[in-house]
Amino acid sequence: MTEDRAGVDMERRSGSTICGDLMESLPDALMVIDDRQRILSVNMQLEVLFGCRREEVVERPVEMLIPEPLVVCADRSEGYLLRVLRAHPGPLRRDTFAVRCDGSEFPVEIHLGVLEREEGAVLVVTIHDISERKRSEAFLQHEAFHDALTGLPNRHLLEDRISQALLQAERAPQQFAILAVDLDRFKLIQAELSLEMGDEILHEIAGRLKTSVRENDTVARVADDVFALVLTNLHDGKDAAKVAKKIQEAVSRPIAMAERVLEITCSIGISLYPKDGRDVQTLLKNAHIATFRAKEKGQGHFLYFTDSLNELIVARSTMERHLRQAIENRELAVHYQPQMDLRTGRMVGCEALLRWRNPELGNISPGVFIPLAEETGLIIPIGEWVLETACRDNRRWQRAGYPQLTVAVNISPRQFWEPGLVRTITRVLASSGLDPQFLELEITEGMVMRDVENVMAMLGELKELGVRLSIDDFGTGYSSLSHLKRFPFDKLKMDISFVRDVTHDPGCAAIARTIIAMAHNLNLRVIAEGIETEGQLSYLRLRGCDEMQGFCFSPALAGSDFERVLAEGRMLQFPSLSEGQPKRSMLLVDDEPRIITVIERVLRVDGYRIFTATRADEGFEILATNQIGVVLSDLRMPGMDGIEFLSRVSRLHPETVRIAMSGYADMDMVTGSINRGAIYKFLTKPFENEVLRQNIAKAFEQFEKLNPGDR
Repeated sequence: MTEDRAGVDMERRSGSTICGDLMESLPDALMVIDDRQRILSVNMQLEVLFGCRREEVVERPVEMLIPEPLVVCADRSEGYLLRVLRAHPGPLRRDTFAVRCDGSEFPVEIHLGVLEREEGAVLVVTIHDISERKRSEAFLQHEAFHDALTGLPNRHLLEDRISQALLQAERAPQQFAILAVDLDRFKLIQAELSLEMGDEILHEIAGRLKTSVRENDTVARVADDVFALVLTNLHDGKDAAKVAKKIQEAVSRPIAMAERVLEITCSIGISLYPKDGRDVQTLLKNAHIATFRAKEKGQGHFLYFTDSLNELIVARSTMERHLRQAIENRELAVHYQPQMDLRTGRMVGCEALLRWRNPELGNISPGVFIPLAEETGLIIPIGEWVLETACRDNRRWQRAGYPQLTVAVNISPRQFWEPGLVRTITRVLASSGLDPQFLELEITEGMVMRDVENVMAMLGELKELGVRLSIDDFGTGYSSLSHLKRFPFDKLKMDISFVRDVTHDPGCAAIARTIIAMAHNLNLRVIAEGIETEGQLSYLRLRGCDEMQGFCFSPALAGSDFERVLAEGRMLQFPSLSEGQPKRSMLLVDDEPRIITVIERVLRVDGYRIFTATRADEGFEILATNQIGVVLSDLRMPGMDGIEFLSRVSRLHPETVRIAMSGYADMDMVTGSINRGAIYKFLTKPFENEVLRQNIAKAFEQFEKLNPGDR
């Protein structure tokens, strides 16, 4: 018996040695624990992994190294671990965290199994450090939900954040906002610089957006140049507007890039929960709808979503659907507006203007459907059709024996940069038989200044065809004279905004005079568009403008009506400025007809030609169409008072002598106007007839002294 027991003990010691050797040979950390979760033994790999000696952990509870329960189980009674593991087929695996002896935590994967022994079962726990795996998973998780360029949340994470905001708002009623931020003209800027520089700009903008909002708000990048923000816990919907303004200020700060300073603007659309939607997709859609509408208003605007905006988008979709069929259904037409020579009064050209009449939508304004065509790309086939129609009609009129005219066709930005534009124009000219010199291409000022070198190359190719080139909407962009003189333009078209106000706004008048002088110095002809009154016509003609187009002569006409004007040989009639008109002409402005009648009767005996007006705008029109020497104006008038009227006259028509009259006047203001030269003299009402006659006579003497050539 003694020998048998000794043999068994030897076998056990041999088995223990083998088990110990096996534990030490394993690549992972391992520990053996009893059913009370006390550590019985560990291997050397565990000492290395946890940074401790085995005597520091043996006989200690397993929670010292792995704080969380080894098995998640509702039954925590004595021996529950053994019961769970014996019931589980094979080892049980779990991810948890462990604590090193220095107190630092790290993620681990543990495998638990039961080792049945005669002296009692024990649990074997292998521990594998999964820090690298967790880092990889975290990286992949971040990549899946973040934008690679900016590091901002992407659309997936944005939608998750909006979902969280919805849950919070349902639990505790509150408002939150979605802001869609679209960088204006970014694609053009990117094309002008490079993709790499474009990425740098986007990275900079992303940083500015993050610093413009609170830490708990979300900033995401959802498209190339589109960002979205979630602003939670708003006290008022107006708070979103404050943030929008802050964002626009941050984005518009200058960015130094490639020895250039860029100023970028953004358009922002805002949707509010719960007013504008109660789910993720509706809120996002409505914010983008508001952005689209904000961009239509121009650069740097922000707009709240409204139901009416949604109706506009639906209407826009309907319009786009009809526009795609417009050419095929023969709904489009080209009308022609005459362009008249301001020296001879003869027609020298016309502008081809697109019109659209749809059976369902009626007449649609070009200001509405042309931007839509530009955005959707439909401007390419539509623009080509306009070009073909205009060239064909012009050649037909020439063959009919009418005077040879130049037809001007607008080229949109998308058309201009479309590959093959030169080939298209060459083909159209060849098929129509029109000599290239009778085709003029109008290109906007803003377009040519965006990419000067490439624009110059393109204009050079077009000029080689023999066509004429004009720069459209001049005065609204930021043309550099050094660049302008290098472009091969033949004509400059003054923007309608200056023409409209030229007779009564000294600033517009000064700009118009400057444009005319500058263009002539560059050997360019000047055409003014949108001339509607004889005053505008006379003012610009007398200051050297070469051509005009506008309602003052004719609106845009259908082809058949335009041909009738050609057949009639209709010419532009200029307002008579001098023939048979006495040299001493004066303008009398007073809002009381009775006063005008009295003054006219007093002054008529002196042989003056007296023009009268009851409003300032009437007075400006008379001044533009007649050679006026003396202006007599009351100071108290509705709309524009006499001081402002005479001040403008002094800048628009400095050759005139200006007299103010009133029974009630701020003498300090009158004195200031006299000192500035706006007023020659002030007369107090009522005045004696003889005093009035003497002052008017002296005023004409002053006029003739200052303007000896007009005697």
